[in-house]
Amino acid sequence: MEVTALPANTITTQEMLFDSSRMRINIDANTAVFFLTDGGRSRMVMLDKRRNEYREMDQQMVASMGKQMQGMMAQMEEQMKNMPPQQREMMERMMKGKMPPTGGPPRVKTVWAAKGRSTVNGFACTQHEGTRSAQKVAEVCAAPPSILRFSAAEMQLLEKMREFTAGLQEAITNMPMAASLSGNAFADAGFDGFPVQRISFRDGQPSEKQELKSATQATFTDADFSLGNATKVDMPTGPPRR
Repeated sequence: MEVTALPANTITTQEMLFDSSRMRINIDANTAVFFLTDGGRSRMVMLDKRRNEYREMDQQMVASMGKQMQGMMAQMEEQMKNMPPQQREMMERMMKGKMPPTGGPPRVKTVWAAKGRSTVNGFACTQHEGTRSAQKVAEVCAAPPSILRFSAAEMQLLEKMREFTAGLQEAITNMPMAASLSGNAFADAGFDGFPVQRISFRDGQPSEKQELKSATQATFTDADFSLGNATKVDMPTGPPRR
């Protein structure tokens, strides 16, 4: 896959390996993200090869962090009530779009609309436009599993990852791992198929393009999804200190 930062046109190459129960995405030479479902437990693992360490997050931790962030938000909102108007306004601007107010309406979801057929790098796909609050946030071209020769079990794994990453984004918007998921096609729901191309928009302008360049059938072993002798470290909790 290729990820292009727009409009600078800076391109990075990523590689995805997956079967019916596990996935590995090589972000760069020193970073890999795993999605594992063995033992009936879905979890995401981030491997830092340079430091030879990894961090792990499962669904229970996601739920716990979501509650923690809601508690922090409630405490912050309470403190803001006693702030001078100018300081309170500045805090509200800083927090805008980061987390939904406690007890308030849920975060606005992306609405998808099909826009016709297309082809991306030889993959036949259906174009979809995603809008949020009437503003375009993404364009996705999704290919049916048969085009990519994905099995039903492999598509189930992709769906599990989509559900997991969507929940992760919602729970830990300001957490370190969330940065790697921002605009990730696997967090999108509302269309069928595998996203062979996704263009993200910010303030109405394209900001990033993710594109599948090739897909190859392969046989994997446990070694392909191994963490080696990396040391497990705790996942940071709470917003970063300044």
